[in-house]
Amino acid sequence: MNQNPSIFNRLFYVQIFLYLFVNSLFILKYFPRAGASGTVILGGYVAFVLTGIFLYKSYNRKIAEKTFKLAFWILLVFMVIIIATLLIKIDRYSVRVDRWSAVTFFLDNLFQGKYPYSAHTHVSNTNFASPFPVWHIINIPFYLLGDVGIGLIFFLLLTAYVLRYFFTDYRKSFFFLLMLSVAPAYWWEVAVRSDSLNNALLVFAFILWFKKRDFTLSNNLWIGILATGLIATTRLSALLPLSLFFFKPYIQLQWKQKIIFPLGVLGVILLFFLPFIFWDTNTWIFFTRNPFMSQTSVGNPYLLLIMVILGSYLAFRWNNMHQFFSMTSIFLFIFILSSQISLMFSRGIQGSIFEDSLYDVSYFTLLLPYCLAYLSFSIVQKKNIENPISSEI
Repeated sequence: MNQNPSIFNRLFYVQIFLYLFVNSLFILKYFPRAGASGTVILGGYVAFVLTGIFLYKSYNRKIAEKTFKLAFWILLVFMVIIIATLLIKIDRYSVRVDRWSAVTFFLDNLFQGKYPYSAHTHVSNTNFASPFPVWHIINIPFYLLGDVGIGLIFFLLLTAYVLRYFFTDYRKSFFFLLMLSVAPAYWWEVAVRSDSLNNALLVFAFILWFKKRDFTLSNNLWIGILATGLIATTRLSALLPLSLFFFKPYIQLQWKQKIIFPLGVLGVILLFFLPFIFWDTNTWIFFTRNPFMSQTSVGNPYLLLIMVILGSYLAFRWNNMHQFFSMTSIFLFIFILSSQISLMFSRGIQGSIFEDSLYDVSYFTLLLPYCLAYLSFSIVQKKNIENPISSEI
């Protein structure tokens, strides 16, 4: 497929902007709390990243593949060691982010025979577990090992494996890992034991695996149904990239398959929710305490309708994985930004957006996998325009 060079370059710079925007939020919000100047650090960080990208783009082809292979594995081991160290050194109860306890306390209740979604977090008696059932199931091995934060190591290793499997090129894989390793947003996720990016990386890994195996929705309908149903029972946000990935192929299905797909997905969702719905048939506690109450509490129906229209449009705009990564990161950025602006108008701001705890900048990390995948594809191409990634990949 031919691609306009100017458009290609513009998208490349758009993705650099998105990467810097996400990380700038964390620098401006959290570095001042440690007594550092957020603006000074941000200026140095931007210069550092732009210089690094320029050097990598200019010289990566002059370095042997085996050198990148060695660097990839060294960097991966180094990141795992840092994560493990932070998990040991940082007292989980000292952080005011409760995503880890939303999972841990849910599983505490579950194994004690108590209704899991009635468990509040360590931050507040009014904050309850919001992830859906399958996400809690996925985290059981880490919980049994003593810390759901171990999932940060697992999902980093999963991402590294899938990157290598998908790209078959250590230059791309190393760049992705390198940019992740210098992202303050990522290390914030680690420091507070957040599982939000873990969930995004799981969806990202599935999409890469599905495409690399040359699966299609028409020929592998039941795999698509099972995967979509399982992902839908982790978090609502997990459905956003999956919708962009599957929407156009779904529209192209035969009518019989069009009917089977949503019914099958709904069946998988119900399979995992039914035990919690019928946990207590006397008080029907599920309808007064369920994860939908947390995940849809700040939704705006009009904004949602606009996002559905925009997402449908962008789903038809991509014809290869390179374009998919770009469309997905842009869509996630617009979706999250518009949601925060909507929240701002409906609830107001107490102080600044960096001081008001109501505004959670961590949602922007969800676009990082797709932003970095696009940049990894682009930066290794000899001229960034000669070899657009074909739809066969």
